[in-house]
Amino acid sequence: AHSRPNFSGLHHLKLPAKDVLKSTKFYTEVLPFQRELKLDHRTPPPESQLFATILCWEEVKLEIRQNEDWAEKTVGVDHITWTVDKRQDLEHWTKWLDEKGVNHSRIFTGFSGWAMSAEDPDGRIVRLYTKEEHEWTTETDHDEYWLRN
Repeated sequence: AHSRPNFSGLHHLKLPAKDVLKSTKFYTEVLPFQRELKLDHRTPPPESQLFATILCWEEVKLEIRQNEDWAEKTVGVDHITWTVDKRQDLEHWTKWLDEKGVNHSRIFTGFSGWAMSAEDPDGRIVRLYTKEEHEWTTETDHDEYWLRN
């Protein structure tokens, strides 16, 4: 029998987009990602058409890739849950998202912490969840739109 091969961790996450630049703008202007221009994915010359961007935040890389069909199939899905420290941070996010004109939920009680959700330009749910915990509960909030998945 062979031993399990080496596994080093996460390389990058990938999200489909109907419009790469519109989604890139959301993740860099609303969320704290920075675009790595040198990592833009383009078709071969002479077209050199942009089809994906790579965004970075600390150790996380996020690829936004042009794929209208796939993006349409992920409307309403919450692929990734991002972390904030405290419930108070979610209150700050509420104000930030309002300023940016981003559709978002109220703050919800989850199993062990608090959460809120917003929509990205492709209609996917971007979830924020606190590191701060409350006592474990099954008396969580329910919402047919924001907590459907």
